[in-house]
Amino acid sequence: MKSAIFGAGGQDGRILAAQIESSGQQVIRVNRLDPGSPLSVGGLGSFLTKEQPDEIYYLAAHHRSSEEKPTSLSLDWIQSFRVHLEGWIHVLEIVRNHLPGTRVLYASSAHVFGDPSVVPQNENTPMRPTCAYGCSKLAGMEAGRYYRKEHQLYVSHLILYPHESIFRSPTFLSKKLLLAAQSAAIDPGFSIQIGDPESTCDWGYAPEYTESMRNVLKLDEPDDFVVATGHEARVCDFAKAVFNCFGLEWERHVVSRPDLLTKPKRRYVGDASKLFNKTGCRPSLCLPELAERLVRDIRKVS
Repeated sequence: MKSAIFGAGGQDGRILAAQIESSGQQVIRVNRLDPGSPLSVGGLGSFLTKEQPDEIYYLAAHHRSSEEKPTSLSLDWIQSFRVHLEGWIHVLEIVRNHLPGTRVLYASSAHVFGDPSVVPQNENTPMRPTCAYGCSKLAGMEAGRYYRKEHQLYVSHLILYPHESIFRSPTFLSKKLLLAAQSAAIDPGFSIQIGDPESTCDWGYAPEYTESMRNVLKLDEPDDFVVATGHEARVCDFAKAVFNCFGLEWERHVVSRPDLLTKPKRRYVGDASKLFNKTGCRPSLCLPELAERLVRDIRKVS
């Protein structure tokens, strides 16, 4: 068994590659499709045709945290569609023409739901994205559905809710809190600024989400699945759980700055019942245990 992972340098790609290799299978890592590189779009077809992967995971993403501002709104849209749609279509075309038996998975996002009117969301919840990231991810899903229906390719889509690990960049809430708690344990006067502590989200543990990817590609038929814990928690709950692991009170080190947020508040809570019914598994690790696991992980590498 051989698997190709697009976006192998990101959080999910790193975790997924390690999981696959630990099972004794081969992994082909594809980080970027830069012009002129050995794996540019022009050379990608011959490369994949030569390697003949049994599975392809398209995890490539152009995204940012809720506190990061895009350098250019137009560039944000262009890059989002370039990665989430254009690059994805190149892969689908290669599979259609040269690898029709390869199973393919596309990593989508809860942002396809936009400002959902129902909580929790499932695969039948209307998809009305309101940002470049969500719109481009939905476009990628529609492209995958087209190739699945019209060309009978094995293409599954996972609608992933926020999932954390120590491989997150420092701009994301989970890593920001982890690093802050470490610093505060050394310097009692250390503090950080975050957005709205009352904002809520459905946070899970990234290794469980990548295992869901592998489980979905084992199914006889391709399909679309929400991947989430179904557990809603507040930002302050996350902060409290992380700082508790260091014996600290989060209120002493975390300052609320709602003006930092660049994305509107959304209640993203997922219903992964379909995933559980089809695969027998779904993510279950959530707060406060999620924070404890992340602290344990970061201590191992510190």
